Amino acid sequence: MLCPDCSRELGEPAEVCPTCSFSLQKCQDSFPFSAPPLELVIDPSNLLPSGITQGLNKAYRKLRKRIPQVDISFCFVWLQPGVSLENFAFWLHNTAPDADSQRAWQLLVVGDRTSGRLTMTSGYALEPFLKAKLWEAALQELAACLSDEQWKEGLNGFLVDTRDLLTAAWYEAEKRRPRNHSTPAPHGPQASPGETVHESSRAPAQNPRETSPLLAGKAPYETSDAQAKPEPAIQPS
Repeated sequence: MLCPDCSRELGEPAEVCPTCSFSLQKCQDSFPFSAPPLELVIDPSNLLPSGITQGLNKAYRKLRKRIPQVDISFCFVWLQPGVSLENFAFWLHNTAPDADSQRAWQLLVVGDRTSGRLTMTSGYALEPFLKAKLWEAALQELAACLSDEQWKEGLNGFLVDTRDLLTAAWYEAEKRRPRNHSTPAPHGPQASPGETVHESSRAPAQNPRETSPLLAGKAPYETSDAQAKPEPAIQPS
């Protein structure tokens, strides 16, 4: 778990970062307005093409059918210069209304059109299933599409990658589970008849920092793990 402000690793969930004193309260002071709900697409400035949500519904339904305990949101905003994208993502993830029961298993991808950067944050229950290099590669593919204004292609591709990466992570976790474990294994991803479960369609990047910018002429995006505020543990369904 990383602090979204100083990026120092935290051994366990904490209310305040022991290194930089960052906290959710400080983050809330930086964004003194109400957060929107965590919908599939959050576009308060109408930056995306009209009808984009409908164009994602098929891939989104497949993701939720395969891994029903996980949900995902994409948010695109114009942040003021100097505003931390990681802090904004952390604030949105933790303060969005009506999401308390889902936050631990929520993925949130936020793009800032001002800096041309993407970041992804997740709930704490989902964190152990995320391999940084694989998700960096998926984010690079998304950034490349968005820099060419290929919104539908990029977001649909990321939904497919999310489904494949989490499916592979679940099966890997099951392989590591002790055979004599007394706790029943949670229900895994649900594959449709004839559907093959496989690894991500994107190969891991050799250097995830060297990637296409979100906007032409802008700085390359960087990814971070802006962790969500701890919530009660939820068993995967």
